[in-house]
Amino acid sequence: MFTVRRKLMMGVGLVLAMVGTLAASSLWAILSYREVVNDLDRNLRLVPQRHTLIESLTDLHEPLLPTSDKGRLARQQMFEERLIAAEAQLAEELVKLRNLSAAEYPSTFEIAQTRLWEIDHGLQELRELLPDLGDSKIADETVARLMIKVAVVSDIAMGLPEFGTGLTGLLRSARETYWASFLWVTISTVLVVLLLGGVVIGGYRWIFKPWAKLIEGASRVAQGKFEYRLRLNTNDEFAELADSFNRMTARFVEIRNDLDRQVHERTEQILRQERLAGLGFLAAGIAHEINNPLTAIRWTSESMLSRVEALCKSAAPQDRALAENYLKMIQSEAARCQQITAKLLDFARSEGGKRSLNDLTLIIHEVIKLVRAMSKYHQCSIVFERSAPCILEIDANEMKQVVLNLVANALDAMEVPAASDRRVRLAGPQSVDITKPIEPTTASSEWTATGRLEIRLQEFTDHVEVEFQDTGCGMTPEVLRNIFVPFYTTKPSGQGTGLGLPISHRIVADHNGRLAASSDGPGHGSTFRLSLPRSAHAQDEAA
Repeated sequence: MFTVRRKLMMGVGLVLAMVGTLAASSLWAILSYREVVNDLDRNLRLVPQRHTLIESLTDLHEPLLPTSDKGRLARQQMFEERLIAAEAQLAEELVKLRNLSAAEYPSTFEIAQTRLWEIDHGLQELRELLPDLGDSKIADETVARLMIKVAVVSDIAMGLPEFGTGLTGLLRSARETYWASFLWVTISTVLVVLLLGGVVIGGYRWIFKPWAKLIEGASRVAQGKFEYRLRLNTNDEFAELADSFNRMTARFVEIRNDLDRQVHERTEQILRQERLAGLGFLAAGIAHEINNPLTAIRWTSESMLSRVEALCKSAAPQDRALAENYLKMIQSEAARCQQITAKLLDFARSEGGKRSLNDLTLIIHEVIKLVRAMSKYHQCSIVFERSAPCILEIDANEMKQVVLNLVANALDAMEVPAASDRRVRLAGPQSVDITKPIEPTTASSEWTATGRLEIRLQEFTDHVEVEFQDTGCGMTPEVLRNIFVPFYTTKPSGQGTGLGLPISHRIVADHNGRLAASSDGPGHGSTFRLSLPRSAHAQDEAA
């Protein structure tokens, strides 16, 4: 992966390359200039200069020219001054020659030394002839001889070899150095401009553009556009940051939707609890009012049943049996009504029992053992593989009632009718044998029970979740909305009161827990999730 660090290192490398190129070109130009200056200084100060010596010797001709209008003494004085200057220049050139190394100029050193000595000898001869220049008798002859000697010395000076490159060579070398420096600086500048352009383009594409997109994405999410997703193809940390940003936004959307769902569920729970509170208050009053007449009916039927033989001695056996059957039916239905009123009272009581540390795993196993003993559920498979204890602060009896209700409802939902409708119906009068007592219909004669119930228990830091998942008939959205409403039931008439799940819901709420149901629809089974806090007191304090 071409990371941002590598890109920054590449950018730094390009900047260093630009600085290095500019520094190298500048340093090379300065060094070239210094070399030219050193060559010029060397040729002017350190090596013998033929042209300066020739110029000083050529100046000796002027006092000797016939066109000069000066007198003899003035000409003599002027020639002497020019001669002194030539001697001084010669002495200077000799000093320069002595300071040079013969090994540095092997081909010109000896020649220059010989010529300079010859020039020195010629200047000495000119000095010897200088006094004769003031004598009027031999002045003209002396001038002629001086002219010849000056010409000879000048010719010797013209034969001096050049040391180094000379002024012409120096000028040519300086021009070459100038053009080379100009070309190198131009190429370096163009290269630096190209590198700078590459750095700017790379920085924009790799740094500034992804950064701008990240800022834009954060701004859009801040405005509430949670569906916005970043798309970066940089294959670096910015792309990873964009992916993390997208995952964070998606997770935020999931959390928001989950919170909305929880708020909706909590609102429904509050409304349901308000209805349950009203129904509980009403149910308690009704239960008390109904329970007294039911008790009287039951005791009366039992009394009549015990005296039916004495009262019906003169009646036919068939009529006596019919009276016994009706009295038993009255007694059975009165007992059933009393059971319903007892459940109503349980539902109306809001105070919880005594809570203590209990093993929820053991409670579930006890309920499963109890249910498996019932013949109507023999063909249902109940799976609960956990054996490790799960200690909670709960009311064991109430929680056993909750688990039993959930397991029984799941097993009832997995029953499939084998012959007819689930509802128990009375046949017409012509088919009823009134001589036989009415017995409860057994499930084994009309039902074939199949299905699978899986119970899973998961422990978390502060709570425990139990999941009851069955393969039964499933539930519609309407059933899910009313599943915890009192007296709402989908079971056939006479087989359910519609109070089991509301009572279980109330018990779980008293434990500061949560009971929720879900289903994918009819025929796809149902799932009940029971969530309980580990400590009821901690939940109360948190609330």
